[in-house]
Amino acid sequence: MVAGARQYKHAAITMFEGYAGTSASGFADEVAAEEAVAKLDYVEDLYHDWNEGGRSAGGATQRIEAEFDRIRSELGDLPGAVASPARLRTLLQHLTKTLHPGVLNDCFYQAETAVCRKRAKPLGRPVPMLDMCMRCPNSRRTAVHMPRLERARAMAQAELGEATGLPQLQQLAIAEHLATLTRLIAEIDHEDTRR
Repeated sequence: MVAGARQYKHAAITMFEGYAGTSASGFADEVAAEEAVAKLDYVEDLYHDWNEGGRSAGGATQRIEAEFDRIRSELGDLPGAVASPARLRTLLQHLTKTLHPGVLNDCFYQAETAVCRKRAKPLGRPVPMLDMCMRCPNSRRTAVHMPRLERARAMAQAELGEATGLPQLQQLAIAEHLATLTRLIAEIDHEDTRR
């Protein structure tokens, strides 16, 4: 179930629910409780990174940082002041309801702006979804994602370097993906983090 959840993210519960046993066994509840704690730990790490000046980028950045700023103001979590860890976790709890941690970005899902929800409707023609999450208004990227973004960029560069036998449209798609990854990395490296 853990491997399936890591692989399929949003679809994890639907696809792997049957493997977790019945509700009577209690196993599914235990897994859900562990997942909730892990998400809260992750959101707390995101908050601390932001509070220490960590950079982020993506469509959800302004919304999430405004929420972090509100929480910091409420806690009085300033340099030299010690905020209550339990109170911080309580204030961050609501963010876990929409958080879907990802490989190249995190999703703070809101149905009305989700690109994946809009793209799920039939378009009448095949459409590549290579970078759907990377352009979504619900995405947020931080230094946590940087090594994976750099690895994806290196893989795209290598693929493009060996693309002599590929059709021109496929070469163009790889080049566009490479440009997108380069832009996303630059956004994290150079994002203005003044608050």
